[in-house]
Amino acid sequence: MSKPIRVDTHLHAYADASEGLYDINTYPIDEYGDKDDVAFAGVAGTVDDALAALDSAGFDYAALLGSFELPELPHPPEDARHWPGAPDYAHLSDDLIAYNRWLCDQGAAHSQLLPFITSNPAVMTSQQSEDHLSEAFGDWGARGVKLHPIAIRTFPDDPGLAGVYNACEQAQAPIVFHTGPDRRGFGWSEPREFVRLAADRPRLPLILAHLGGASWRDVPALAEASPHLMFDLSEVVNWMGAPLAPKAADVVGLIRAIGVERITLGSDFPWYAPGETARIVQELPGLSPEECDLILGENAARLLRLR
Repeated sequence: MSKPIRVDTHLHAYADASEGLYDINTYPIDEYGDKDDVAFAGVAGTVDDALAALDSAGFDYAALLGSFELPELPHPPEDARHWPGAPDYAHLSDDLIAYNRWLCDQGAAHSQLLPFITSNPAVMTSQQSEDHLSEAFGDWGARGVKLHPIAIRTFPDDPGLAGVYNACEQAQAPIVFHTGPDRRGFGWSEPREFVRLAADRPRLPLILAHLGGASWRDVPALAEASPHLMFDLSEVVNWMGAPLAPKAADVVGLIRAIGVERITLGSDFPWYAPGETARIVQELPGLSPEECDLILGENAARLLRLR
């Protein structure tokens, strides 16, 4: 019998330590409420840090997730759900392409890292995104896409993302979406916002991160309505027991309601370590070793065609 494969479907890494430390220190994690004993990874999140964390925990692969965010990007007008068709930051398209190229270069240099590139409708039109992503999937070794609706101030059904979805459908490349509430209540990444996308794109492989975050109670209805969706356990398991987070029994209940074959492990490194996240999952009450193997890698290996 072959050794179970271990795959982290939610890992970030940075070109240098200063970039990683900036993100770690400026990205607030407050949606779950206060919890004093959260074990953070305690590293800057360089590529070397990521590789060391994977090796020490015995992981075979990790999805290296990208995000191209614009801190100066304004919020859309209150009476407009979607952005206008013309990107206001088109002058940054070369920077976005270079960033995605860097992610793919890391994958070429390190077989453990599977590049998940990104897009931003404030930078590229739908067609430009489709053309760029198709090239990256075909020639650069990209394996998927990461989108953070809160960071790019965009609902999942925004027409500006249609080209992203077209390219991912064609390549059968999964998209990892951030899910959970945002501080100002716009609702960009709430679980309910993925219902329309899932219904319109049943062939689009999707992993919804954080099990809905602090909106975890809304996930079972979404999972039932959209049986092709998958979910990762990143971050939410590290905050179990916080006032607005699920307890361990709640997480197991969600896994049972969704189906264990639809759950993957994500660490959200460098905030949390892959090994610590795996330990937490393996200690969830009532999960069998076989079920843990599915979550810790076998489900992701099937999705990503790693076997």
